[in-house]
Amino acid sequence: MDIELIVIVSNTLVVFATFLATLYRIKIERDQVQTVKQDVKAKECLDSLRKYIKSERNSLVNMDKEELKEFIEYLEKLGKC
Repeated sequence: MDIELIVIVSNTLVVFATFLATLYRIKIERDQVQTVKQDVKAKECLDSLRKYIKSERNSLVNMDKEELKEFIEYLEKLGKC
């Protein structure tokens, strides 16, 4: 009877530990998915910024210091979503 109780308790602990490990794995995978989504969004933002800079290169080069400063501040605020 004592051995059966030990086996039942140890199996219960193993199943519970496996359940907790599965929950933790699900959390980690969810975080990974969120990170991949953020990376894709950041890549799209960088691509659009590159296209903008290529198309507006002359006007960016010809900006005076004040306009350039305002543009950089705008970009900094834009990045804080």
